[in-house]
Amino acid sequence: MNPFADGWPCPTGDEMRAIDADAIERLGIPARTLMESAGRAVAEAVARFYPLHRRVLVVCGSGNNGGDGYVVARALAEQHRGVSARVLEAVPVARQSPESKANRELLGAAGVALVAGGPAALGAALAESDLVVDAVFGVGLARPVAGELAGLFEAISHGGLPIVSVDLASGTSSETGVALGAALEPDLVVTIGLPKLGLALVPGRARVVVADIGFPRESVERAGVRQYLLTRAAARGLLPARPLDAHKGSFGHVLVAGGSLGKTGAALLAARGALRAGAGLVSLAAPRALVPIYAAQLAEVMCVLVDDGEAGLAALVGEANARDALVVGPGLGQEPGAARLARALATQIRVASVVDADGLNAFAGDLAGLRSAAPRVLTPHPGEAARLLGRDTAAVQADRAGAARELAARSGAVAVLKGARTVVARPDGRISINPTGGPGLAAGGSGDVLAGLVGALLARGLAAWDAARLGVWLHGAAGDLGPTQGGLASELADRLPAAWQALSHEDPRDEPGILHAFP
Repeated sequence: MNPFADGWPCPTGDEMRAIDADAIERLGIPARTLMESAGRAVAEAVARFYPLHRRVLVVCGSGNNGGDGYVVARALAEQHRGVSARVLEAVPVARQSPESKANRELLGAAGVALVAGGPAALGAALAESDLVVDAVFGVGLARPVAGELAGLFEAISHGGLPIVSVDLASGTSSETGVALGAALEPDLVVTIGLPKLGLALVPGRARVVVADIGFPRESVERAGVRQYLLTRAAARGLLPARPLDAHKGSFGHVLVAGGSLGKTGAALLAARGALRAGAGLVSLAAPRALVPIYAAQLAEVMCVLVDDGEAGLAALVGEANARDALVVGPGLGQEPGAARLARALATQIRVASVVDADGLNAFAGDLAGLRSAAPRVLTPHPGEAARLLGRDTAAVQADRAGAARELAARSGAVAVLKGARTVVARPDGRISINPTGGPGLAAGGSGDVLAGLVGALLARGLAAWDAARLGVWLHGAAGDLGPTQGGLASELADRLPAAWQALSHEDPRDEPGILHAFP
């Protein structure tokens, strides 16, 4: 098994400690060698990204993160001419590991000064520095930062200097990416070995690079990491072939069941997303009164007439089962009849499906009702996820990975929890975090485009897990090709072919290097 096949493994704090221990104890890699490699990689990143910042203050904690910081200071002083480095110890060092102590003892010989602690000393040190390296906390932080450390972080934050964090920003949870009390906001994060889960989940202003210090792949496998940051190479590997002798029937027929008076745009955008994602045929299920609207707006879409009553509903279920994929929910509305239609389609169809928007709202508090033997993808935004799970939106956002996993496990479907760094989860607990997309997607209708896009990929025969991961990548990439504000969802759909084309070509970013920026 290749632990990198699905992208960058993103361990939790416990998993990272297991990887570290396996490399040291099982494979015999000295802990000091790993610390030396980590510190030197961070020093190299500082010199590379901040070549004009010659006076560096390294703020160290008492754990291995602090030990990495000692190596950073020594490597900068020894290997980069004209750089002066000093170390300020943020906490008492009595409980240091042997490796950290050994590296602390080497500072004097390298010409690195230790700066006394205290607010006055920190203020003077900041005034005489060009850059701060944050090596205070690593993956082990489990309690909120308060008291003197909070004051230290505040002084550093208000110092106006660039901040480079070792592994992840001090004060941030390695599990969720949420600040635990006071936290630093770095400009650059050099994460050691692998990007940590919290770092991948929450986008920030910092540029992130992964310092590959040689953790063996078998150590990553044995840790049982189930979270991945989707890479460009992994996404490109999901692209389905488009044979030269293909015709429209080769690429599937998608039926979109959605739209209602006042909400016809949502269904049209889903249909447009499916068309722009390469579906061979797209049909819209519509009551007779809405057909002229759909026909006038999107000439490439066919309409399936939906009659009232149980006979009409049964006929629609038959139509859905005759297609290759169904998208149900965009703009459907929350009237009793709409909810009944959504539940009938979701429970009676035998083809792959995407359940979105009001299709999901029809199952609020009843995730088990969404179980299906056919491939299924759920695409909730945080509010819809909260209704499905029976909790508030803030709780979902506080643990997006956990919420996505619960959605998938309880529904038996692949769950796409939309938002910044969309999370895709499988029922078995594996998750994929998508790095593409940004504020350009923050416009009404962009989620409808995603539903149609994923529906088209299902219709082309992709498994639900693959269709969801590739869909969110392309959707975000199309957003990145457009404006950060003022863009329309219809324009987003129209950029999908360009995003697809760009992904289909090899790129230097397909292979990770010693310093690999993501996305």
